[in-house]
Amino acid sequence: MKSIYSDERESVQKKTFQKWVNSHLVRVGNRIGDLYTDLRDGKMLLKLLEVLSGERLVRSLHSTITHYTIHISALLSYDN
Repeated sequence: MKSIYSDERESVQKKTFQKWVNSHLVRVGNRIGDLYTDLRDGKMLLKLLEVLSGERLVRSLHSTITHYTIHISALLSYDN
């Protein structure tokens, strides 16, 4: 069973990471409102990686499970 302190710590970590992500995404005119839902398709993660790496990465503008898989695959195979 999770304690109230671990729930609070998780909430603080989520907010902190979301602020860090938004501090980078603002450079390209984007932001996330909810960490879990806005990152799940991989589009914002790809944009974040592009900002951090300075490189343009392949991405699809469509929103199907196949395209989500392509986005996540591109993220996982990125090698700087």
